[in-house]
Amino acid sequence: MGSHLVVVFDDQTREAATVAALAPSLGPDTSTAIFPDAPAALAHCRDHAVDLAIIDARLLVADGGAFADELRALSGGAGQPVLAVVAGEERGLIDQALDAGASDYLTRPVERREFCARAGNLLALYRHRRAASAAGPEGSQRLGDASLQPLEQLLRIVDAIPVMICATDRDGRYVFANPHFAAFLGHRPDRLLGKRPTEVQDDPFSHRLTAADAQLLAIGAAPISFEEEIVGNDGELRVLLTTKSAFCGPGDRDTIVVTASLDITERKRAELGLLAAKEQAEIANRSKTEFLANMSHELRTPLNAIIGFSQVMAGQMLGPITTRKYLGYARDILGSAEHLLSIINDILDVAKLEAGKLELDEAAIDIDVAITELLQLIEPKARAGDIRLSLRRAGELPRLRADARKLKQILLNLVTNAMKFSHPGGAVAIVTRCDGGAVAIDVIDQGIGMDSAEVALAISRFGQVASAWSRQHAGTGLGLPLAIGLAELHGARLTVDSRKGLGTTVTVTFPRERSVLPSAGTPDPAF
Repeated sequence: MGSHLVVVFDDQTREAATVAALAPSLGPDTSTAIFPDAPAALAHCRDHAVDLAIIDARLLVADGGAFADELRALSGGAGQPVLAVVAGEERGLIDQALDAGASDYLTRPVERREFCARAGNLLALYRHRRAASAAGPEGSQRLGDASLQPLEQLLRIVDAIPVMICATDRDGRYVFANPHFAAFLGHRPDRLLGKRPTEVQDDPFSHRLTAADAQLLAIGAAPISFEEEIVGNDGELRVLLTTKSAFCGPGDRDTIVVTASLDITERKRAELGLLAAKEQAEIANRSKTEFLANMSHELRTPLNAIIGFSQVMAGQMLGPITTRKYLGYARDILGSAEHLLSIINDILDVAKLEAGKLELDEAAIDIDVAITELLQLIEPKARAGDIRLSLRRAGELPRLRADARKLKQILLNLVTNAMKFSHPGGAVAIVTRCDGGAVAIDVIDQGIGMDSAEVALAISRFGQVASAWSRQHAGTGLGLPLAIGLAELHGARLTVDSRKGLGTTVTVTFPRERSVLPSAGTPDPAF
């Protein structure tokens, strides 16, 4: 026997005839049976397989849902669909009919397109469920302890996924909605089927869903993903990560749009919290940097006084110091003050770099002359550590447009570091060369060297490579980072090539545009 469409009206014979005439549009195997009341319809259902019951909403509400409950009991748990018919002037019955067990509703006068969409969706879903229930254990798959058909298993899996999933047909009507999606809208899933989103609730979310689905069907685009902010059923603002895909069925009208929305509200709040914390940290860091940069005068003025007076005492400029210990103390004060001033200068320079307050006083520099002056300055310290210093030129060099004091500070930090980590009797070489028109300076030592992790630590602010050797030497760990910052202020690139136990080569390469070539016919005094 073919599938039966059971129609139950009381005195609405005209509407019953209309539905009977529309039923064949649901499929060639669909037949109708019209009954004057619910008991006669139920008696027929006990003897025949029934796919869909259509009942007047007033009858359904009047018996408190008993008809729907008894009808579904006959379907063996497959979820018999019930379609309530409501007169246009009785729209207040819709919610009552749904509460009494209706799966969906139609309004009088019944229109063909509306009937086909709502009844067709309910029939398709029910037939799948009934097939899964009737097939028995053969061909089933296991899910926990329950033996389920693949389709039923898939539906349960989709229902369990913590993602809001729905599907709409080419007419924009819901053909599927999992519990998470329905709960988000504040309805049961069966109340959505066959309805357009704006029929369920007239809000911005429903209008956007309808427009996006129609656009996707019209252009046939690939799956799309986007974030959207909406107000949920609870009145709270939510952020959804939504993906839409169009799936084509056997016929053009069978194409559906599947929408999957993941609630990422908490993730967004966490991101905003992190961004706010980052912004606060940056503000605090800028405040610290600006404070240090602005404290230059206040920090240096008392130190200059200490250094000046200790120089007078250590040099006995106002007369001899009769107690030799006092003379030693004065020299210790002078040495400590000069060391402290050097540290403060480094910290202030780093602070000014970060605050963008360090400017260049540029001029055309003879590099050989600048490096020679630097080596003369640090030669005594090199002799004290038994380190040999040398300057080598690999070819002719142009002048360099740079800040002379800051260039010497870059090289002083690099050479001092190289000396600090060289063995007694070792050598530190400064090599100048022209690399494709760009001035490059190498500082090469044969000291303890570093591995890649130690190099990363050394170039970080206040980073010091922890070793018994490094702990023998005082320092803030700002020398190399400051040299990097000053080089970058010139647009130069500083690289570190180091091998553990073999030594380190630090190279500073200035941009070609900083090379000052001699004018044609005019000899460069540097050459």
